[in-house]
Amino acid sequence: MNTSTLPSPMQPVRFKKDHFGRALIVGAVLEALMIGGLIYSNLSQPVTVKPKPRIIAIHMIQPAPPKPKPAPPPPKPVVQPKPIPKPVPKPTPRPIPHPVQHHPLPPKPLLAKTPAPQAPVYTPPVTPPAPPPPPAPSPAARQAAIDNYAAMLRARVQANARVPDSVRMMHVSGTAVISFRLTPSGHLLSAHVAQSSGIGAINRAALKAVEIASYPPFRKKMPKHDMTFNVRVHLSAHDS
Repeated sequence: MNTSTLPSPMQPVRFKKDHFGRALIVGAVLEALMIGGLIYSNLSQPVTVKPKPRIIAIHMIQPAPPKPKPAPPPPKPVVQPKPIPKPVPKPTPRPIPHPVQHHPLPPKPLLAKTPAPQAPVYTPPVTPPAPPPPPAPSPAARQAAIDNYAAMLRARVQANARVPDSVRMMHVSGTAVISFRLTPSGHLLSAHVAQSSGIGAINRAALKAVEIASYPPFRKKMPKHDMTFNVRVHLSAHDS
C-alpha cells in the first residue's frame, strides 16, 4: 500500500522565513546604496571653509626722548688793544722878527703907442657870368630833328608788331594808326588807336607793339617838352 506523503504543517513556515530574509537583504542593499549616494553627493559639493579672523596685536611704542642739545662753548674773552700813546708835540721856536726894508720900485718904461687893428673889409666873391644860352635851333633844324626821331619810332614800333593767329586764319591785312605821347626822356605816357584798321585783332596788335617798345630820349634840337607822335602799323596774314 502506497502511502502518499503529505506536506507537513512546518514547511510553509520555512518558506516565509526565507522570503523575509531576502527582503531584509534587499532592504539593506538599498539602504547602503542610498547612504553611498548621499555620501557621494556630499563629497562632490565644494566645501566652503570659513576663514578664521586674524587677531592683530598693536603695541604702543613710546618714542625715545630727544637727546639734549650740547651746551654752546663759552665765549672767548675779547682782548682790547692797548691804546697807543699820543706823541707829545715839540714846542716850535718863534721866529725872530727882522726889520722890513722898503725898496723903491723902478720906473715903468714908456711904451710906444701902436695903432688899433682895423676890422677886415669883406669883399664878396666875384661869380663869373653865366655862359650865354646856346642859340635856339632854327625852325627847319627843329623840324628835321623831329622828322628823324619820328621815322626811328615808326621803324621800332613796326619791328615789335606781331601778327595774331586770328589774322593768319582769316587771311586778312590792315593798317592802324596809333597816337602816343612821350616825355623828353623817352617815357611813354599814353597810347590809343587814332585810326582803326577795321579789324579788332590788328588794332590790338598795333597798340601792343607801341606799348612794349622802348624809346630813346629826344634829340638835342628837339623841344624839351612832351610830344605826341602818330605811327602807322601795317599787319598782314602773309607777314612772317
